[in-house]
Amino acid sequence: MKRLILFLFIPILFGCGNKQIKILAEETMDNARTSITIAEKHGARDIAVNEINAAEDMLSNAETAHFAGDVERAYRLALRGYLHARIATEKSIASQHEENVMEARALLDYGQKITEEVVEKLETLKEELSNMKK
Repeated sequence: MKRLILFLFIPILFGCGNKQIKILAEETMDNARTSITIAEKHGARDIAVNEINAAEDMLSNAETAHFAGDVERAYRLALRGYLHARIATEKSIASQHEENVMEARALLDYGQKITEEVVEKLETLKEELSNMKK
């Protein structure tokens, strides 16, 4: 009796697990697609081209594996594709922030230069005024 129950229970257990993995793989592929789109909106094609290409390759391979019925492989590849897309997004965002910092630094340097020139002119005017009073 125990063998019969075990014989019937094991296929049900693996069948349910496979269905859950299939759903998880499909959701992960959707997340990877979305992340690739977001990465592209942040300019990943220009900044993190290797990561975005890797993400697209992983997603393509995941879809192929999914259609072939290898849902575990599809899930793993989709997850890797998602992670590559997230890395591409973060690199793009970091690059944009770095550009903003460099621009702000250049503006600050320019402002300091102008301030120094104004201070020098002010000192010159003070000296001239002082000389005029004498």
